[in-house]
This record gives sequence, structure tokens and C-alpha cells, in this order.
Amino acid sequence: MKPGRPKRKGELAPYLIILILCSAILGGALILKPSISEGSHLQVGGITLPNVCIFLRTTGLPCPGCGLTRSVVAAAHGNLALSLSYHRLGLLILLYIILQFMFNLLYLVIPKWRTPLSRSVRVLHKGIILLAALFLLNWIFTLILILS
Repeated sequence: MKPGRPKRKGELAPYLIILILCSAILGGALILKPSISEGSHLQVGGITLPNVCIFLRTTGLPCPGCGLTRSVVAAAHGNLALSLSYHRLGLLILLYIILQFMFNLLYLVIPKWRTPLSRSVRVLHKGIILLAALFLLNWIFTLILILS
């Protein structure tokens, strides 16, 4: 078997799925726009979208991801200060999504790079565990600030 070739049928499916998800998120972030004049809402084609966090509406407290979509959209449009005001991890999430997109695209498109890329891609895939821990810590910090 040649290096860089898939060993089994369907081995590339996870890379393709991640690439499609990242493409959809990045495309959505570029289609949506932060609405500065309407408060902290998003707009698409001039239509202002409502904030729909069910956890916030039910408990009055923000969920771990409250503001994340707005943060990623603001960062994708280059407004880093606004992004950080919506969610502390928005920039990091956008960077993670861009890296996932790039590495998975290269892995799928350039077969001879698969062997050198495979370790980096595996580390990047496991990075979701670190992001989950950061989300939990950020949420705890946010709740402490709100409740104190």
C-alpha cells in the first residue's frame, strides 16, 4: 500500500464531514453580520435575527455558549473588540475552525501530505477537549461575576 493512500473504504469520511461542517460555519459567519445599531443581534440581508438562547430565557443566566455565534461573526468580519465583548472564546473558536478547515482540506486534497499531516490533524481533533474545558472555566468565571 502506498503512503498517503486510505487503508480502508470510508477512512476519509470523518475528514470530509469536518471540512463540510467548518465550511458551513465559516460561510454562515461571513453571511451574517453583527448589528451595531440594533444592540447585540445578528443580521442577514437586512433582517435582524432575535437572540434565542433558551437557557438564558429560562434561567436568566447565560449558557456556556451565550454570545458565541455573535462573537465568531464579529471576528469573521474583523471586529475583534466587539467579538471579545460578546464571548471571551469567540476568537479562539474561529481560529480553531479555520485551522480545522485548512488541515482537513489539505489532508483530503493532497494525498502525499497525509502522512506528515496526520499527527497534526489528530492533535487538532483532540483540541476539542481543551476547548470544552475552557468553555466550562469561562462559564464558571462568568457565573461568579454575575452572581457576586
